[in-house]
Amino acid sequence: MQAPQNSQVHALQAAALTATLESISDAVLMLGHDWEIRYMNGNAERLTKVQRADVLGRCLWDVFPEAIGGPYYQAYHKAVETNTPVTFEEHYAPLDLWTEIRAYPSEEGLTIYFRDISERKATEALSHRMAFYDKLTGLPNRQLLLDRLSHAMALSQRSGRPGAVLFIDLDHFKSINDTRGHDKGDLLLQQVADRLNDAVRSCDTVARFGGDEFVVLLEEIGGDAVAGARESVSKLLQAFHGPFTIDGIEHYSTPSIGVALFGREKAGTDDILKRADLAMYQAKAAGRNGFAFFDPAMEARVSARATLEADLRRAVANQEFELHYQPLASVDGELSGVEALLRWRHPQRGLVSPAEFIPIAEETSMILRIGGWVLEEACAMLARWAGDARTAGLDMSVNVSMAQFHRPDFVEQVLAVLRQTGARPERLRLELTESLLLNDLEGTIQKMQRLRAVGVRFSVDDFGTGYSSLSYLHRLPLSQLKIDRSFIWDALKEGHGAAIVRMIVALGRTMGMSVLAEGVETPEQLSFVMTEGCHYYQGYLYSKPLPEDQLNSFLSH
Repeated sequence: MQAPQNSQVHALQAAALTATLESISDAVLMLGHDWEIRYMNGNAERLTKVQRADVLGRCLWDVFPEAIGGPYYQAYHKAVETNTPVTFEEHYAPLDLWTEIRAYPSEEGLTIYFRDISERKATEALSHRMAFYDKLTGLPNRQLLLDRLSHAMALSQRSGRPGAVLFIDLDHFKSINDTRGHDKGDLLLQQVADRLNDAVRSCDTVARFGGDEFVVLLEEIGGDAVAGARESVSKLLQAFHGPFTIDGIEHYSTPSIGVALFGREKAGTDDILKRADLAMYQAKAAGRNGFAFFDPAMEARVSARATLEADLRRAVANQEFELHYQPLASVDGELSGVEALLRWRHPQRGLVSPAEFIPIAEETSMILRIGGWVLEEACAMLARWAGDARTAGLDMSVNVSMAQFHRPDFVEQVLAVLRQTGARPERLRLELTESLLLNDLEGTIQKMQRLRAVGVRFSVDDFGTGYSSLSYLHRLPLSQLKIDRSFIWDALKEGHGAAIVRMIVALGRTMGMSVLAEGVETPEQLSFVMTEGCHYYQGYLYSKPLPEDQLNSFLSH
């Protein structure tokens, strides 16, 4: 009677095990020593898309022959051969199925538990894509680029085979956003991304760095790195030759490309990108739609500029500026006024040329505070002159920047300074450039007319070097044209300077304006401007710019 009892026990145990295996969430396969499928639960049927009745007793590798030699095959054999459990994750391509596998060898064979983790893997892939790829273009983003660049630079340092970074900025990209909308700008960026990808090798990386900036990473470009980079740049420029079609309308775009090479030298990813960026700006400065290689001198210039900008900010805060005054004379030698000229007395460098710091002041808007200070100082001097018979009739000329003039409250600022200082408006002459006058012509006319109504007069500085047109000159309340010094210097040579001077004098006479010649340094130049009919002149022949104490001495003679 013992044998039937044992058989019943085994049957009950088997039934209980089967019930347990059918109830768990994992898919289960039980294999014999010859890889025959001895058991498969319902979840295994659903995941593998086979029926138990069709596969029980068959060899696993006959049922799934495409798995032979693959990760599953190797892992299961390793588990059996070493009698060690294995755990791994793998993608089963025929079913597009990601599975998490746990395989346990035993005396009976191999028991495999696996579950579908495709949803988790899809979520991970999406998170990875969002973290490392640009949403708009699908290109690698800045973070992934930095990772690949770091890896490429490490390989180059070990192998000595150079690589390159190409920093690409779209020329005038802002115009399409401003005129057709940001959605059309996005369409252009997507098309640019596709063309850039098509123009490089499969081993290269095209990344969107941000905005309309792209970066191409060239790895192992050969022995002649410059030639290899040039070839790649040429293909990228060629990719922009045809029009981009944005909602049925053709749009042309061009790139400015900066190139920085890397190899055995020790440098960080930020250094290489910075160099490529600097070279890109060099390409823009050269006219756009081209490229430039990084030159160490670029970095030195940028560093010097950054230092000068920091010093200039300190100078504004510490009031390190002063005014020098260059006397202006009528052609018969009588003093008619002065031009206030800004000077910066640097604590270490001494006087810094305005040509060196004024462009930085204009780019950073520091010119607004500086220009306001100049106007206040010049008007204060003008007010002091009013009480002295020797100076009461002198004019004070002050240069005004475009940023100053086009502020909405410029007129109010000038009027406030005149009230606060007590300066006589009819003795103040504001000097404007031609480019300033052409910017917002109607608004310019209104501002000039409001100031002219209280007595303030206006000169056009460096006349002839910009876009001179009667269409705007006759509408502006100007009282004087100042001939740029370059024409005066050229007048006595075999150039066109003399003819240009004659035309400006004739124009001034026709429009009822006085004409002043700048940069007169020799008696011959003075004789020429007198002969041609200039009314006034300034230059080293009469006097160089003078600080206030020296100007007072000059006025006393």
